[in-house]
Amino acid sequence: MPRKPHPKNAYLEMHDGHYRVTMGVPAPLRGILGNRLKHSLGTKSLISANVLKVPVVKLFKSRIEKAWETIGGRKRSELQEAVSWAKVLGDAGLPGGDAHDHYAQQLRERVAEIKQKGSRWITDVDEDGEAYEVEVFTNESLKAAETFSAVARGTATPIALHHDAYMKTLKIKARSLTDDPRSLKILLDWCAAREIQPYLERIDIKVAVRFMDELQDFTGLSWATSAKYLGRLNRYWTYLVRRTPIDRNPFEGLNLEKPTANRSEEERSFKDVEVQTLLMGKADPGMMDVMLIAALTGARLDAVIDLRVGECADGWFTFKPQKKEVSARDVPIHPDLRHLVAARVKGKSPEDDLFPEWPGPAATDSMRERSAYFSKRFTKYRRDLGVDEVVEGKRRSLVNFHSFRRWFITKGERADIDGNLLAAIVGHKRSGLTLGRYS
Repeated sequence: MPRKPHPKNAYLEMHDGHYRVTMGVPAPLRGILGNRLKHSLGTKSLISANVLKVPVVKLFKSRIEKAWETIGGRKRSELQEAVSWAKVLGDAGLPGGDAHDHYAQQLRERVAEIKQKGSRWITDVDEDGEAYEVEVFTNESLKAAETFSAVARGTATPIALHHDAYMKTLKIKARSLTDDPRSLKILLDWCAAREIQPYLERIDIKVAVRFMDELQDFTGLSWATSAKYLGRLNRYWTYLVRRTPIDRNPFEGLNLEKPTANRSEEERSFKDVEVQTLLMGKADPGMMDVMLIAALTGARLDAVIDLRVGECADGWFTFKPQKKEVSARDVPIHPDLRHLVAARVKGKSPEDDLFPEWPGPAATDSMRERSAYFSKRFTKYRRDLGVDEVVEGKRRSLVNFHSFRRWFITKGERADIDGNLLAAIVGHKRSGLTLGRYS
């Protein structure tokens, strides 16, 4: 039996020299809430941390309870029981419950049992002075009974009840799979903040439009990310309409208006001096080699990180398909990279990774691509060197690892390389995209 944490340390851990609250999430809820809930308290004092953690712990426990409700309840809970009732009634062709005397009577008796939990009898007096007994129910039992009845009758379906089954139907990249749980989590958090019950039947067109209108302010996310999450919810509801009693997708046709792009605020290529700064910094060999290959091929980060020894043979890199590419492409190994490649392939088999040091600690996270850990490390490295450009109101810097790709394309254009040849090297279909958007 696991030991209980000491009260002074319960739900607390040190992070970057300050205390934060951390709470484990039950396995069935991790798709919605993640593996752990965390919140920084901004203090180095254990005394202060134990005081400041109280409302945070309460909030975390409330979020976990609400998450249980969205997936149909804990194991052996009344909510899970009500979901089972709904299935029985639905299979019997009686989703309304009271179309059949037997089922209706049994359901009324079960709801009455729930109402009577914690009830008490009090004595009251009528107009004639006669005493009589009255059963008084608690607010909690009345709410529980109402919820049980609605779920059992199929008029209140937990929002996330079918999400696991939906996820199994998706045929997309592992990294993109995280977008669906994130979008659902945002919707559930928003519903909780607006006191909207987390049931499919409560999300009508007006609620969906309100969610769309408030999405960016509620989350602080960019237009692109918010639009992506809205699209994932639309796809989930399309699945639900085809397989559950709900007959309308309230997210269908909803689109966030794209803000007018400011040319000066678009993500850009690295400047020459920034490339020099990055390559002259004290990067470890694993990071330096990835930067060099990206700078001299224009390849995306995932394509570089995923290279195998056998894909660096005969003077060519064979990069796996990315984005909308339908096949792998060969790119000549730049003369300045030959020594680097020779050192990395020496003594290895064709199936070995060219960069075995990546992804490092992220290897246990199956939902993320191999490049995720590198990207996080590179961002810190870049910022520490002062290679950054932050614009107010934008979450991402205007420069990032993809700026190596933009830099390569810009250099190619200035060297008068044919546009179609340059597009073929970097995996673009048309030179118009290559020389227009990226240069």
